[in-house]
Amino acid sequence: MTDGASAGLNAPLRVLVVDDGRLVRETTMRQLRDAGFPADAVENGYRALDLLATGDWDVVLCDLRMPGMDGLELLRAIRADFPAVDVIVMTAFGTVKTAVTAMQDGAADYLTKPFHFQELELRLRTLAQLRTYRKQVSNLRTLLENDAASRRILGQSPQILQVVKLVHTFAAHAVPVLITGETGTGKEVVARALHEAGPRAMGPFVPIPCGAIPTELAESELFGHEKGAFTGATGMRQGAFERAHKGTLLLDDVDDLPLNLQVKLLRALQEGSFQRVGGNREVTVDVRVIATTKVDLGEAVAKGKFRDDVFYRLRALEIRLPPLRDRGEDVLLLAQHCLQRFATETGKPEPTLSPEAAACLRRYAWPGNVRELRHAMESAMTLCADGAIGAEHLPAFLHGGREEPSGDLFTLHLDGRDMVPMAELVHRVEDALIQWAMRKAGGQQSRAGEILGLARTTFQSKMNRQ
Repeated sequence: MTDGASAGLNAPLRVLVVDDGRLVRETTMRQLRDAGFPADAVENGYRALDLLATGDWDVVLCDLRMPGMDGLELLRAIRADFPAVDVIVMTAFGTVKTAVTAMQDGAADYLTKPFHFQELELRLRTLAQLRTYRKQVSNLRTLLENDAASRRILGQSPQILQVVKLVHTFAAHAVPVLITGETGTGKEVVARALHEAGPRAMGPFVPIPCGAIPTELAESELFGHEKGAFTGATGMRQGAFERAHKGTLLLDDVDDLPLNLQVKLLRALQEGSFQRVGGNREVTVDVRVIATTKVDLGEAVAKGKFRDDVFYRLRALEIRLPPLRDRGEDVLLLAQHCLQRFATETGKPEPTLSPEAAACLRRYAWPGNVRELRHAMESAMTLCADGAIGAEHLPAFLHGGREEPSGDLFTLHLDGRDMVPMAELVHRVEDALIQWAMRKAGGQQSRAGEILGLARTTFQSKMNRQ
């Protein structure tokens, strides 16, 4: 049993071999079983259809040239009656024309006889991954229909479910909440969810982008001003705290708030009162404050860039948002949600994600998080006329997997790890490179070796160790 098959597949594919040649049929079946794939074999398409009707099969591996029902006829029958079953066709008479016809009729892949079993094993690994993505994508619409109408925070990962739990726990309280996370992780979305889940939901939600307010107007923006307080103050104006009375005030990117203004903010947080610019009357409000930050406020305090008393007051309750790269399959759910929203806004039919596009989205590191994903989906929908979003519709930087702005081939994300099993990591990288080269080479080992700069014998030795 090869380690590669068991490591590369969560649940081994059930494979049915269909070939009128007994030697090829029996040999391939035994090799599949030895590699950990449940497999059986029949000599013609009629028997294959009978087995498909009574069993649970994932893949049919069939010869194209067979007496009676040939491989193309069997392929078309399987696509019509068993659409969940993938078909890989084999041919010793392989021409571009027959391969193209088979792929146009719905074949998942094809092999030209004679082939090494490692080539078939690689195709099955790739197909298993694509089937996994296909199942994930097919479930997205149901998840969105069930959850999107009632929840702002989309996701099924443990990290995001913990965020949802904290939102429900904190929503009923009046003390400040500090939401931390990288740029683009959806901090304002979580803030709005906090507001809507609590007793202030019927009150105003007032977001203030602290970094976008000119320094000289920041105090007036937060606390308002009296008529004549400064040049241009032609009348009394309410600030954000007053406008948020009986509701929620969001201080977005609070780390950008000037130090001199943080003193007045602290008093408003502690006393619930303040004076407008140019005034001497105390204004009392009932406001729940939520603040977001894209930086570590503890470090900002240590560097003298943020007041410690304001920091401690704001982080009475804290929610940390995970980066998108750590949220696993949530990227597909969020991508389909973006497509759904764009379709509604533009009046276009809602497209779905192809398995190849889904694979690209899952591989990428998303340094810009959900915001970057949203822009990528908007671009893809612009390029896709209708039907499914394919890999070719995605922005160019997604085609290679992870973004590499520095020109490096790999980026390691080791934050939060206490140790790394180096031997295992090196083996996994080597395995990924071999699979990539085989895909680039169309399954030809000699060409794959050339792509990696390896001699044919060295490459074959590494293939055999998988």
